[in-house]
Amino acid sequence: MLNMFAVAFSLFVLYGDVMIAWSHAKRHSDECRYPFRIIGETCYFISKEKVTIDQAFALFLRRGAYLANLETLEEAMLLKYEIQQMKTGINFNVGGRNINRYIPGGDWRWIQNGKMIKMKYKAFGTNQPDGSNAGPQDCMLFYAGERYILHDTFCDHPSWRSGYVCEK
Repeated sequence: MLNMFAVAFSLFVLYGDVMIAWSHAKRHSDECRYPFRIIGETCYFISKEKVTIDQAFALFLRRGAYLANLETLEEAMLLKYEIQQMKTGINFNVGGRNINRYIPGGDWRWIQNGKMIKMKYKAFGTNQPDGSNAGPQDCMLFYAGERYILHDTFCDHPSWRSGYVCEK
């Protein structure tokens, strides 16, 4: 009797895990519809449309999305790889913001659904960030000119229109 219970319990655990994993994947794929796509474990939209970062922020706020938050090095590297494979030669805006340019190097946060999340790491390129009070570069992008290393940039300067990466 005990062996039958152990077999039944093992099958429940085994298939229960499979059902939970399938249910999670199904739910995630239902939420990640075109033009978004799953990259890694997150739902992204990578657009080549050239807009300012503030314009990109507003465009996807209406869709229940936000400019990509690169919360881990793995996430940043995965997106960098995807962008490099597109071979566009254009910059791509992401959701990093400097909320205090009076602090040397800034106080960088990810903006997500009305929350500001302190960055756990900063993967900026050499001599970055280089914004100042006179030249406020309070936003972040993958910079094509340096193999898509992260740079700070102007948030709303019309000459700095770039593609963008959103997530939900």
